[in-house]
Amino acid sequence: MSTLTPPIALENPAHQFRVDYIQDVASQKDFDYPEEFYEHTEMLWKDKGVQACYERANEYQLIDCAKYFLDRVHIVRQPDYTPTEQDILRCRVLTLGIFETRFQVDKVNFHMFDVGGQRDERRKWIQCFNDVTAIIFVTACSSYNMVLREDPSQNRLRESLDLFKSIWNNRWLRTISVILFLNKQDLLAEKIRAGKSKLEEYFPDFSRYQTPLDASVEPGEDPEVVRAKYFIRDEFLRISTASGDGKHYCYPHFTCAVDTENIRRVFNDCRDIIQRMHLRQYELL
Repeated sequence: MSTLTPPIALENPAHQFRVDYIQDVASQKDFDYPEEFYEHTEMLWKDKGVQACYERANEYQLIDCAKYFLDRVHIVRQPDYTPTEQDILRCRVLTLGIFETRFQVDKVNFHMFDVGGQRDERRKWIQCFNDVTAIIFVTACSSYNMVLREDPSQNRLRESLDLFKSIWNNRWLRTISVILFLNKQDLLAEKIRAGKSKLEEYFPDFSRYQTPLDASVEPGEDPEVVRAKYFIRDEFLRISTASGDGKHYCYPHFTCAVDTENIRRVFNDCRDIIQRMHLRQYELL
């Protein structure tokens, strides 16, 4: 809180001992989360100074699921607590290295490789790209007002666009299609509706952007949220169409972290990609 500019103070200075506990005791390697940890956490989360600090979360590194679990500390602290499906879906673990997952959908076997997105992890990717059907590229649309963990001078969404461009134009990947997950739509909508961090302040072109006529709008969806999500989508599609040669395709989807339909989208897109590969093989496309 003191590192922010301008800094933020606790509403109740008497809570400082709770802050000290979280920083000094709870950060220890083998910390076992006793009852007092949850008590300190719950009381601090109610402090208006901490809430004001959270409102400026784009100025520092904070995991996206923080608010979800902090709002539920009173549930998590129960001795008989069992994570719900939503709890598990909202968990976030930083990916370091390469992890393979095998599963089956409609009797079709899938091998999925999860690779770290951090800059120092990207050099490990090339070994995964041999003979793959598709690349699943996940971008956090809500990160338009945030900076990289490893480079505070670089906007996260711009970094994602640059990375997408480098993958799309890589000469070794020119025949591999990309399934683009425009993720964290729920968090993007919250930020746009709040109006505190305007998209045009980070991407000036948004001020002139018009929502496409064929945009799919959910009942009751905020028009400004729709305009924002399609603007971000079109920023990525501008890259894929600028250098498209018909050998690989981009399949964009609006998603959120708790969307259990994501794997169905992957399955349908992979089926389309394989069909296109076969058509090219027999010179029908």
